[in-house]
Amino acid sequence: MSNISYNQREEAYELPYKLWDEMMTVRFYTDSEETIIANLSDIAKKLARLDGGRNTIAAMLIDDGFYEGGNAEALAKLLKLRNVYVDIDEDETVVCFETGTDDGYMENYVHVELFGELFEISGWAE
Repeated sequence: MSNISYNQREEAYELPYKLWDEMMTVRFYTDSEETIIANLSDIAKKLARLDGGRNTIAAMLIDDGFYEGGNAEALAKLLKLRNVYVDIDEDETVVCFETGTDDGYMENYVHVELFGELFEISGWAE
């Protein structure tokens, strides 16, 4: 039996998943549950990359001027994760999420996308 459910309001499939030591709901934007199952290996690899990428993301936030502090290791411990979703199409699987802190050194959360093995900050989250 699958833990995947469909959220009609979000028009997305959902699955509980543990990321950054917290259980959260990951949304999947795709046509069918079968597409998720068929791409499960790639999805698991990308979510594992996100789960282990906290320090990388922290360094990017500092280098790109989104965070006013200067210690990536300390920032990594403060980062929070929200709005994680996976966009699956015929060409590739992209993991998108928002991350930030509530410590006053960031203007807002930022939107980040994981293409292949590379994180890309696309700007401030809305």
